[in-house]
Amino acid sequence: MTIRKIRLALYVVCELHIKGDNCMGFRSIKLPTNLEYSSDSTPIPLVFYLEVLTHAVEIQLKLGYFSSKAIEVLSYAFSQFVSNGGSIKIITNHFLYKDDMDLIGETCIDLDESLLSDIRWISTALNTHSHHFFDCLKLLSKVGRLEIIPVIMKSGGMSHYKQGVFIDKHGDCIFMDGSCNFTASGLLENGENISVYRSWGTDLEKHKTASKKKDIEDIVNKKNNKYKYLNKEHIIDAVHSIGRDKSVHELMSDGMSLLNSDDNNISIKTVLENHKKKLDLYINDYESEPKFPFNSEPREYQNTAYDNWVKNGRHGIFAMATGTGKTITALNCLLNEYKIEKKYQSVILAPTKTLIEQWIKEVESFNFKNIIAVSSDYDWNKKMGCLTTSLSFNPDQNFIIISTYATFCKKTFQNMVGGLGDDVLFIADEAHNIGSPEMKKILPEITFKRRIALSATPRRNYDPEGNEIIEQFFASSEPYTYSFSMRRAIDDGVLSRYQYHPHFIYLSADEMSEYIKISRELNKYFDFNSGKYKESEKVKILLQIRKRIIHKAENKLDEYKKIILGCINSGSSLKYTFVYAPEGMDKDGIPYIDKYMNITEEITPHARLFAYTHTSGNKVDVMAQFESGDADMLFSMKCLDEGVDVPRAELAIFCSSTGNPRQFIQRRGRVLRKHKDKKLAVIHDLVVLPQPS
Repeated sequence: MTIRKIRLALYVVCELHIKGDNCMGFRSIKLPTNLEYSSDSTPIPLVFYLEVLTHAVEIQLKLGYFSSKAIEVLSYAFSQFVSNGGSIKIITNHFLYKDDMDLIGETCIDLDESLLSDIRWISTALNTHSHHFFDCLKLLSKVGRLEIIPVIMKSGGMSHYKQGVFIDKHGDCIFMDGSCNFTASGLLENGENISVYRSWGTDLEKHKTASKKKDIEDIVNKKNNKYKYLNKEHIIDAVHSIGRDKSVHELMSDGMSLLNSDDNNISIKTVLENHKKKLDLYINDYESEPKFPFNSEPREYQNTAYDNWVKNGRHGIFAMATGTGKTITALNCLLNEYKIEKKYQSVILAPTKTLIEQWIKEVESFNFKNIIAVSSDYDWNKKMGCLTTSLSFNPDQNFIIISTYATFCKKTFQNMVGGLGDDVLFIADEAHNIGSPEMKKILPEITFKRRIALSATPRRNYDPEGNEIIEQFFASSEPYTYSFSMRRAIDDGVLSRYQYHPHFIYLSADEMSEYIKISRELNKYFDFNSGKYKESEKVKILLQIRKRIIHKAENKLDEYKKIILGCINSGSSLKYTFVYAPEGMDKDGIPYIDKYMNITEEITPHARLFAYTHTSGNKVDVMAQFESGDADMLFSMKCLDEGVDVPRAELAIFCSSTGNPRQFIQRRGRVLRKHKDKKLAVIHDLVVLPQPS
């Protein structure tokens, strides 16, 4: 057998150990036949701790002596224990190192708790004797996952027990009893032995495990009246102790120094090195696996959405308010499907290039790989060609394709869609776009079996045919597969509460005259039986002209000026404000967005104003400056309507409302997203009315 084959075989064995055995818990551990570990035979006590820690989620130890040096010795297994959410409680005597004394009671440390799920950080921290080692332990103590309980017998004697209870995620329990202290030298030096008992073993083992578990839990919970439970000030620094306990320092000697200086510890070094290799494989595997982001778990409603979707035959519409995590909810469905099938394949549609960028970030946060972005900004043809070719050889290959609707509809892209297979999860963001004329043409050709529509406003305005097509394609109708209303999102604290201030604007005499003229012309095309306008290009043109009259109502400018002055005079800051300006230009060729920015500059010349439009080449930078506070006000037209995250916005001024309910809901959602520094959102809405008669 070649060296390469040997290495491959070892890799597979280790990978099976990590992947398979970890799933099985304690019962996967090959315990000694006599259930004993001894320093003068095999396996040694160190092996017990390394194996059991890897699978444990809860540990309670009742010890004579404890030293965090033992954790350093066991760092490879302890890394997995911590990253799996494990917690450990240690009953010990009142002799401790000063560093270990600092782990008792309140600890002051400024570190992100999410680090406790980052196995690479944990492993690095526990394998160094720098301050990072104790940072890791202090962080565990801070969040209640490491508790040291110093005790002394009420009779004045010391506890010399060396016992422990270990529990895995299945609830199986192992009780350990022996001579081995949880110190570096206790784990590494000769002359130690431990016996183990299993909750799933013989009747004797079951009885002993249950009774000892209760005994230790009583001490942990301070219910055993034979002990005095000590405060931090009652602890004695082991290094400076004297008299009868002068050997404590020796007991707590530096384990790594022992390893480096003692040639007789070759077997121990081999055990540790082998476990390090297993940990390295585990880390590599862990970091390459798709997982829920933010070192957290899905919210309950996101799991409910997935369950409803599965019940609906893996088709559905998620009608979720802006800011409630539609993207995360859909990707959680993809993640859950991956857990079942061990592969992920998805095509995601979004209306704009900016949203493509946001989707890429979200997909990467789930650790999905092989992402292909498809729009006019990307060179996607070759990548798609390579993917479809490779799928013909390996149909289970992972991929995520994120495309704009416009590019998805192109014939060049559609020619490649058939090569993707039918198992693809098709996700349509801002799904009302599915009902567009371009998409309606190609929907019959889409054969993807799994489908999710995402939108805060699934229904298309004045388009019942388009709505019917969307509902049929996703096999979902009101109240939809899953719904999460804005009211519920606010009540549940998912979105910010807000104040709404409508400002009623009247059309000028000339604007009113033009509005009436257009309305009379439209009446000629109105079908009173159906309650709708007749299908006609003329109707579309007239409706656009009338909409522009409302958009560009000249009295809006004066009212906008009053709003800005009112904010300044009341002492309110204009920082984190965004303004929706009307599209187009006035009769002098000046863009309306410029007119609103000019008014603002006249009133407050020192404010930092930025435009966010489809022509802005630096939209990502502009949004980053707004988020950080380097830009005070953001002016846009329609670019922020669909899906763009603006979590830091606190004040919104709508100067271009049209009466379209979807547009209002989308725009309102921009300012309601939560931010840690935002307490309340404020909306000023300029509402145009006809002149009073």
